Amino acid sequence: MQIQLALCDDEKACHETTKKLLAEYKEKVPSVSFALTGFTSGRELLNHIAVNGAFDIYLLDIIMPDFNGIRLGTALRDQGDDGLIVYLTSSPDFAVESYNTDALHYLLKPIDSSQFFRCMDKAVSRLKHSLSETLPIKTPDSTRIVSIRDILYAERVNYRIRYYLNDNTVIDGVSFNGSFQNAVAPLTSCPGFLTVGASFVVNLYYVTEITRTDMLLTGSHSVPIPRRSYEAVKSKWADYWLNRGEIHVL
Repeated sequence: MQIQLALCDDEKACHETTKKLLAEYKEKVPSVSFALTGFTSGRELLNHIAVNGAFDIYLLDIIMPDFNGIRLGTALRDQGDDGLIVYLTSSPDFAVESYNTDALHYLLKPIDSSQFFRCMDKAVSRLKHSLSETLPIKTPDSTRIVSIRDILYAERVNYRIRYYLNDNTVIDGVSFNGSFQNAVAPLTSCPGFLTVGASFVVNLYYVTEITRTDMLLTGSHSVPIPRRSYEAVKSKWADYWLNRGEIHVL
């Protein structure tokens, strides 16, 4: 498994330290290799991505001139990049702000090797898991293999399940027999998916706001919330983000 990793830090010493740590990690976990690309500014990294594509993991220094790591992480998320973000910093003062970019970890400099290795273990595990999370959707014409993380929500339309994806694709499955709950069981068994009312399953990752009547999702989508379910849905959404962020000051 080769992982595309970007390091953005204006300190050259950090680049050398990171190369050494990755080499040591490779010795411990020979089945994993890293293709490391270094950057000294956030704008340099964003320009590279625009031409060459995204990375699997981003190691981002927070305190950088002109364009700090929090702004950089926000810019990555705003352009739809779901790569894993690990913040590197000499200050613990930005931990709360890093929640807004759904960061995996927050490592304090100087970076301890054992802490770095644990962070890489989690990142590699997350990447392997995401690669295996696919859903085969039977349509009237074929079977579509879809990444589960790309599904915004699913809706019952008569006796079919309609899937809405984050690239604005809409897929209609074949007719199902039995209950809606059984038909969407492959989704509801995945962390982060919530049944809402009698006709919807929502990926909580894409929910941006909850009102008393609707769940608002990325891309101007909305899903109605039954009146009696508002408090339960709001609580599930809050629990999801509280437990999923996984921000740790190691």
